[in-house]
Amino acid sequence: MANRITYGEALVGRLGGLDKITARTDQHLTIDTATDSKNVRINSRNFPATTGDAIAVQIKPAVSVTKTADGLKGLEVSPRVNSGIAMAGASGTVIGIHADVYLKGTAAGAIGGDVRALNLELVTDDAGVRAITGEANAIRVRAAFSASITGKMIPIRIEKAETQTGSLQWDAVLDLPSTNGNIWTDAGVTSATTAGAIAVRVNGNRRYINLFSATPA
Repeated sequence: MANRITYGEALVGRLGGLDKITARTDQHLTIDTATDSKNVRINSRNFPATTGDAIAVQIKPAVSVTKTADGLKGLEVSPRVNSGIAMAGASGTVIGIHADVYLKGTAAGAIGGDVRALNLELVTDDAGVRAITGEANAIRVRAAFSASITGKMIPIRIEKAETQTGSLQWDAVLDLPSTNGNIWTDAGVTSATTAGAIAVRVNGNRRYINLFSATPA
């Protein structure tokens, strides 16, 4: 049986705070709420420090011995709807991960850097020499999905920015800073051979982006 912490008035609450919680040997550590309308909250508080990065939650598992099989995941999220259970109504949506950056209120408060809902990076130390047999992807989209859908099944959907007082609209669908040889460029190029297309939906209509097999010149 897993170790289980069920509510705030348990031993942790009576101790007034802990530096570390460790599961018993060969046991999972489970933290549950007793009521469906309540959630587990981690560092949902104000951060009053005037310097230094504020990081609410940090997860950094490290492989410390040579593994002969299987991999490493920093975080696994898998919301599930059990067999035969319906989620009726327009609000019955299942979401794997919801992330939003919320700039609260109407008073002025300048942000000196960027605003990013999701920041993905592939990183090694300088002069790294690891051999990777597979791919290196910042985003991988996979589907094994048997269902009937009234709408469409599309990996990426970009909504038009909603209208509110002083609201902004997207400037473009994609931003590719600088140029990168034949990978992307803003200069005029020519290619002799049309080969393939990518289907997109614009305003509910199916449209195509032509592809070319010859290296641009």
